[in-house]
Amino acid sequence: MKSIIQINKECWKCKTTLGLHSHHCFEGRNRQNSEKYGLKVWLCGRHHNLSDEGVHFNKEFDLELKQLAQTKFCEYYNKTDEDFIKIFRRNYK
Repeated sequence: MKSIIQINKECWKCKTTLGLHSHHCFEGRNRQNSEKYGLKVWLCGRHHNLSDEGVHFNKEFDLELKQLAQTKFCEYYNKTDEDFIKIFRRNYK
């Protein structure tokens, strides 16, 4: 599914359109749920996994995207945080 978080194909963090990677906001058992519900963003290599600034190495950035994804899920699907927790097994707010 397309992202429900982004419309433009650009790095969510710095807005570049070069060297983009698709990032699922949730990993592990919830990676498929990220795909199913469109909880993905575009990130350049620097902000994905090619530097210490990348979401895979920066816990604050990772949490920021997870919180955004939870908010967008609830808005887009007209669901509550409790509905989100039933699917993703955690509250990120």
